[in-house]
Amino acid sequence: MKSVSALIITFNEEMKISNCLESLGWADEIIVVDANSTDRTRELCLDPSKPWAARIRVIQRAWTGFKDQRNFSLDQSMHEWVFVVDADEICTPELRTRIREILSDSVALERQAYKVRRCEFFMGRPIHHGMWNPSYQDRFFCKTGVRYINDVHEYPVFLKPPGEIHEPLLHKSDLTIEKFLDKVNRYTTIEAKDRFEQGQRTHLFRMIAAFPAHFLKTLFYYQGYRDGIHGVVIALLEGVARVIRQLKIWQMMKKNDRVDLNVSR
Repeated sequence: MKSVSALIITFNEEMKISNCLESLGWADEIIVVDANSTDRTRELCLDPSKPWAARIRVIQRAWTGFKDQRNFSLDQSMHEWVFVVDADEICTPELRTRIREILSDSVALERQAYKVRRCEFFMGRPIHHGMWNPSYQDRFFCKTGVRYINDVHEYPVFLKPPGEIHEPLLHKSDLTIEKFLDKVNRYTTIEAKDRFEQGQRTHLFRMIAAFPAHFLKTLFYYQGYRDGIHGVVIALLEGVARVIRQLKIWQMMKKNDRVDLNVSR
């Protein structure tokens, strides 16, 4: 059977990291790339009384972005096959069994990469519908020749089309409305900058239409309503996120116009 390295990037994850590591005790190696956490993340990872103590390495590295941290973690792993996990995720026993089956199957290994189904949670409740599902993430693969791209919503570029693993990875984040909006503010700044630099522009109609279009699409086309009030709230929040991104693109347009005007003078 092939060996596997579990890879995690962290920053101040003391409330979540132990549950994550508990679920990864079967991995041959665990690499934690920690962005100089100021809480007990590193201490919990290196607790000598824990079952993962003999197989874990914690590497301190200043935060340079999701893409860079991921690529750095790939470079640190001892084994060719890697399983990439976030600190707020839990590997289920079913997923562990499936990964070990693949590592023991020469035919399955020819795929070189697999997307893993992730079960999302919102305010403590699993979400089964809407635009968050089905959620298959690029998490289990042979790292040879693979690099991550994109500064936000980073993903690895594979040499072959990946297969799929249906056994779930639980995304047990403590996601609340406040935390969702905080993430939206951070991510839409990066997304708007990327789109603006790629030449995308916006206008009044697009800014006005962004909310109802995305809200209705999430609620009905992606059947978010099937998750009840939680699904409706997610649809509302996703609509807000699209408006904020459009507004930030518009703001960049205005700043760019002022710069061009000053240059022309």
